[in-house]
Formats: sequence, C-alpha cells, structure tokens
Amino acid sequence: MSESATYDATACVSPAPARSGRRGTRPSRGSRTRPGSQAPRLAAELGPSDPGAPRSRLAVAIDDLAAVDIDALSDAELRQHLADLRQPLARLTALRASWSASLESRIIAGAPPQQRGAAQREGRLAFADEHQLTPSEAKRAVEAGKAARQHPETGQAFLAGDLSPEHVRVIDEVLGAVDAEHRELLEPQLLDLARGRHAVRFGRDARALLASFSPEDAAEAGKRKLARRRVRATDTADGGFAFSGLLYGTAAETARVALDAFTRPDVAGEHRTPEQRAADGFEQLCAAALRTDAAPSQHGARPQVLVVMDAEQLAHHEHRDGTGTARFARSGQPVTSTELGPLLDDCQLIRIVLDAERTPIEVSEAVRTVPVGLWRALLVRDGGCTWPGCDAPAAWCDVAHGHTPFARDGRLAPDNAALLCRRHHRRFDNGPWRIEVRGGQVSYQRTGRGVRNRSP
Repeated sequence: MSESATYDATACVSPAPARSGRRGTRPSRGSRTRPGSQAPRLAAELGPSDPGAPRSRLAVAIDDLAAVDIDALSDAELRQHLADLRQPLARLTALRASWSASLESRIIAGAPPQQRGAAQREGRLAFADEHQLTPSEAKRAVEAGKAARQHPETGQAFLAGDLSPEHVRVIDEVLGAVDAEHRELLEPQLLDLARGRHAVRFGRDARALLASFSPEDAAEAGKRKLARRRVRATDTADGGFAFSGLLYGTAAETARVALDAFTRPDVAGEHRTPEQRAADGFEQLCAAALRTDAAPSQHGARPQVLVVMDAEQLAHHEHRDGTGTARFARSGQPVTSTELGPLLDDCQLIRIVLDAERTPIEVSEAVRTVPVGLWRALLVRDGGCTWPGCDAPAAWCDVAHGHTPFARDGRLAPDNAALLCRRHHRRFDNGPWRIEVRGGQVSYQRTGRGVRNRSP
C-alpha cells in the first residue's frame, strides 16, 4: 500500500501545464544548470521496481516546478500554481507522518522493555533534527501518523490530502472518547465536518458533535484533557519573562475573557501589532490583579512590584542630573529610573537603613503615596484613563503626575495629576506631551520636545 501511495503523491507533484499546453514542458530559461539537475538521468537509470525510483521521479517533478518562470505568469496563473501545490504538499505531509509513526513503532519494538521510553524519545529527537522540526512538531506528526493507522477511513482521507495532521489528531481524540461500536457512526460525520474547515474551527465543531452524541463521553474527555493543563514561566538571558501554557474548559474561557477585556484597540496615533496589544493587555490584567485584595497576602501585605534603589540613585533621578539605576526585588533584574517612570509617579517609598555589611537594621513606614482624598477626587473627575480615545476604567489606572513630573519636584494635586492606564502613562512619560487640566477637563498636547521627564 505504501508504494502505491508514494506513486500517487509523485503524480500529484508533477508540474502544471505550461503556456504551450504541453504538460511538464520547461520554459527555455530552464535549460540552465540547477541543483538536482542530475535527477532526470538518475530516474532513467532506475527501473520502476527499484526502491529509489519514486524518490527520483519526485525530485524531477520538483525540479520542473522550480524551473517555472513565475515572473512570466499572470496573477491568476500564479495563484493557480499555488492552489495546485496544496494537495501534493498535504499528501507528502501525510506520508511523512505515516512513515515516521511506522519507524517509531519499529524502534520501540526493537528496544529492551526497560529502555523503550528512552528509545522513543531519542527516535523523535532524531526525526525532528533530520526534518528541521521542533520537538513538539515532531510529536504531533508521529501522533497523527499513528492515529491514521488506527482509523482506516481517516487514514485514507489523510493520504488523499484532505486532512492536516491537526485534523487527524482531533478525530482520534473524539473517536477515542466513545465505545468501539459507536466509532463507525461518528467517523464519517467527523470526516464530513473536517473537509473545508480549518483545524481550530473543526476541533470546536467536532467537540460539539461529541457532546450532542454522548454528553457523558464528552465530559470524561474533558476531564482527561484537564490533566494536561500547564503554564511555564522563566526568565530569559536578555532580562525578559517568557511564559507559555495550555488551558482547557472553564480555565481556558476565563483566560480568553480576561485577556480580551484588558486588550484595548489602538487610539489615534498608535500603531501596535496584535502581539503588542495582547502583551499590553496582559500587563494591564496583571497590574489590576495586584491592585485588589483578592491576591493572597504575604506576611500580612498584599503582593506588590518592589523596586530597590539606593538613595543616591533616586536623587539622580529626582534632581535630573543623571539616570538612576535600581533592581526589582522579586527577580533581581536591573532597571533604570527611566523605565520606572510610571511606578515612580505613583508609589510608596520605604526607607531601609543598612549597616556596614549592608544588612537591614531599620525600616520606616511608607513616606509617600497617593492620598485617599486625591484618589477619590480623580475618580469623580476623570472616571478612568484620560488619554484621548482610551476607555480603560479607573481600576486599571495609575495616578500620573501632570505638568510637573515627580522628577522635577512635582507634587500630586488635582491640578497636577490625572488617571492614566499603564500603557498611556508610559507613553505620556516617554513622549513629547503636555497635560492641561482646566476644571474637570484633562487634555494632552504634543509639544515637539523630548521625553517629558528629561526636559528642563
């Protein structure tokens, strides 16, 4: 079966008709020497029964496609060439998945029982390296190949180029949730759903089909997936914080709704990528969580972002004679006072006296914070972020110094303060903006000058 499948895939990769109408005819420019140009002679030397014949014919077909002069094609012709590649590429992907699954089965069967797990891991890593895949991509490919072998109808559709590996893995998951006698009923319905739907939409529709077919089986499948939940977080060498994860069910929907709620569209003058908007939304979500009393306290104090800065470094920042340096207490990562702009405008200062060995010997109470009365006044006056076009609520906002920043001895007062969400607070601090507070109205004007906190 695998040989006939290989021949079918090779036939599908044959070049589209050239303009002359002769199938497989190369344009005159194709006469120059190209990588793989020895393949036609190799194909002629190999007989049809030779194991290398299918691979050599595939190489010839790819050479023919590579020789097409795409600059001479119209947009419609080029679009058709791309469309013609979809199914052959899908079939080749299916073959790779099927063959890799077969190879892994042989590796496991050939290893001693106590070493089969290690042999499987080593085999997948070797497969990933050879095919320039990530370990997770290699894992998904092998799983799809195994699933295609377990479900013959799905395997045929996979080899025909009708399904992606993700489609196959979803079908295997759904069929694995029901009894064997019901799989024959569900598999044709799943295949009908899969055709013409991308994997994410198909997965949603397939799970809905399972829920309507057998709610109890759907519930059990959900419980099994819940065990695969994970979130990983780590510091990076360049000072970043990388995190990734996977959630299911209610946890996944909670995360979707929360991140969507804090991810705001651009206002006038902003041009962020979708990834940047999501990153800003995630920061705002975390900042809002730390402002509430819902987070578990630590030794009686709610968790906060703590910055450690020497008095002389803070003086540099306040007196504008240099950029102060500090570090975050939680991670130990270094940070400059310029980066800390929004935090320094609205924070508590706590004095810690150190002895000669830099051991803390005295800790003061907080010496600066936003007065409750001022916060209430701004809450009534501003209601939320005052940046034009931003509708972030007050709970997301910092109290930002207005026309006179803290670095220039500005003091918080109704005429020198406004509510700004963290994103726009940072933009205000690091941009050429002037704030105007007139009665109950707050507006921002571009000045054309440099960074506000550094201007004289």
